[in-house]
Amino acid sequence: MRSRLIIQFNLHEFCQCAELSTECLYEIVEHGIVEPSGSQPEDWLFDATALAIAKRAARLRRDLDIEWAGIALALNLLEELEQLRTENSRLRQRLSRFEVE
Repeated sequence: MRSRLIIQFNLHEFCQCAELSTECLYEIVEHGIVEPSGSQPEDWLFDATALAIAKRAARLRRDLDIEWAGIALALNLLEELEQLRTENSRLRQRLSRFEVE
């Protein structure tokens, strides 16, 4: 049986890896873009998925100059779009079994 390696970052490590200031991270968490485990900033832990999301959010902010609330909305819509595309692909595969050539 394979065990999965779970990488977690504390606040300082996360900011370093994401190239974010602590203030930016507080805003990202406040807007629900990423959700750390732990109740207080000194106890926060983030996983690799949160790191990827934070990097994407920072890139959107830098490239498009969007406020954090807009970024949170954009990321939610992008996630929903990806889910719909995945579902659409699955449905097309299932449908193809019934199509006559």
